[in-house]
Amino acid sequence: MAESSFSEQVIAFARAKAMEALPTVIDVRVDTPANPPEQIQLKFVGLSYEDAYAEAETFVKVTDEFAVKHGKGDFASLGRVLDFGSGWGRITRTLLTKVPAQQVHALDVDDQMTALLNLTLPGINALTVSPEPPTVLGEAAIDAALAFSVFSHLSATAHEAWAAEFGRIIAPGGVVAITVLDAAFFAQIAGSQAAVAAGDTNNFAALLASTFDDLPAAEAGFQRGELQYASSGGGEMRTGDYYGWAAAPHQYVKRVWGAAGFRIVEWVPSGVLFPQALVFMVRGAAGPHRVPRWATSPVTRNVVSRRLRPLAGRVKRALQKHR
Repeated sequence: MAESSFSEQVIAFARAKAMEALPTVIDVRVDTPANPPEQIQLKFVGLSYEDAYAEAETFVKVTDEFAVKHGKGDFASLGRVLDFGSGWGRITRTLLTKVPAQQVHALDVDDQMTALLNLTLPGINALTVSPEPPTVLGEAAIDAALAFSVFSHLSATAHEAWAAEFGRIIAPGGVVAITVLDAAFFAQIAGSQAAVAAGDTNNFAALLASTFDDLPAAEAGFQRGELQYASSGGGEMRTGDYYGWAAAPHQYVKRVWGAAGFRIVEWVPSGVLFPQALVFMVRGAAGPHRVPRWATSPVTRNVVSRRLRPLAGRVKRALQKHR
């Protein structure tokens, strides 16, 4: 028997089972998407099912109202909406009650969560990103971005890099909603420390009690307008060099996001709507494009150099060959 001219991989692809029907783009008004296992829900947001979705619904509802009040209109009237740090997709699902799937973008560092969203919410634009920008999104490509309990975990370096990236991808007049840990976080830590000292605590309180080695010094730094970061890591790709606990004072957020082209129009303290403070910002008119800090960092330069060096060598050899 003559040998096949096709590779084993080509044959494997060709012999795979054919689909009986093409997937349907998700419409949550018609089909309710499946949920991930409860342990996944709890791992990412500390809540599950009704409690998790009730918080997501409030977040989307309030920010949608702020978008009407301060921006170009409600989410339904905008072009593209981003769920940044989408996790298993409770915010993404809630956005789909207002925005068609094709206009929803969901970004996360966890490729398994991105795969989950692409499986359960077919038709949305779910992408895996690196812990550091840039993203593949174009300049001024997004009209509204939401990030619930994301910047409350980022180091100052990561926070500032992503603020600059948001300044690049958010269109003029576009809006951004983030949540941050505010001054109340230090009282939570103090309460946890007291509980541990009294022997009346749980695992979370014990973990929180050890957040800062010197709590008064951290609180003093916060009062000076400095982000206070305690490395903890979050498992898998959420490494402690950028992921932990981060308390961001108003002065810091105003300075960092102002440099990226945003102005704060709403600040709702923690305990009013959510356990974290809600910050709502509007992107100003387009100005001269700034090169983000990450683009000039030694790490970025080294990565670019390693990628371009082989290409430069091939170009050089090609030119010599055709002389």
